[in-house]
Amino acid sequence: MVLVFFCVSGVLDGLGRHPSITTREDEPEATRSLELDTHLFAQTIEPFPGVLVVVANDWPFFYDLDVLRQECAPFGRRIVNAARLLGDTKEEAVHAFMATRPDPCIVVSSTDFEFSKMTEARRVDVSPRNGFDKQAAARLLSLLNSLGDDAKRPVSRDELLRASVGPQLLRRVEQYAGTLRAASDSKFQHRLAEMLSRTRIE
Repeated sequence: MVLVFFCVSGVLDGLGRHPSITTREDEPEATRSLELDTHLFAQTIEPFPGVLVVVANDWPFFYDLDVLRQECAPFGRRIVNAARLLGDTKEEAVHAFMATRPDPCIVVSSTDFEFSKMTEARRVDVSPRNGFDKQAAARLLSLLNSLGDDAKRPVSRDELLRASVGPQLLRRVEQYAGTLRAASDSKFQHRLAEMLSRTRIE
């Protein structure tokens, strides 16, 4: 499985302009239509059944997943999650989302979002003026091919479930799993009871 973060700025049918919450300061408002971009993006990932999409621009702060899937129709069936984490930069939000995930990821981002050299090797930079064009598509295709079976193998049910849950829930599940693996520990039942109690309170 490969998670592709869609961080492209612009508008699309029902997804109108929105305040620039996480873009760089002094960047112009993104008003460019992404209709052509979404079709080319969908065509690029189509040969890779292992690719799932996480919408990570500012749309998720204003629209739920059902709306995002409907409006991003060309690749809507690939959308499994959205990054709604606010950080100092969009890069920090992506890192937070991936913190407990072992899967490879690629970031497709407009340059009005702030990213550093830390993600350069697995990032597709998208010009706000030209959008996701043939050059960006070629870069994404190259990165996906370099990931081999992770991108080309169909996603399993377990992978789909893991990709669909939020970071906080995923951390909690891993905490449960770690405790369950320690079933032979004499203090297992006590620790599990404490965890369940905290979960009910939260």
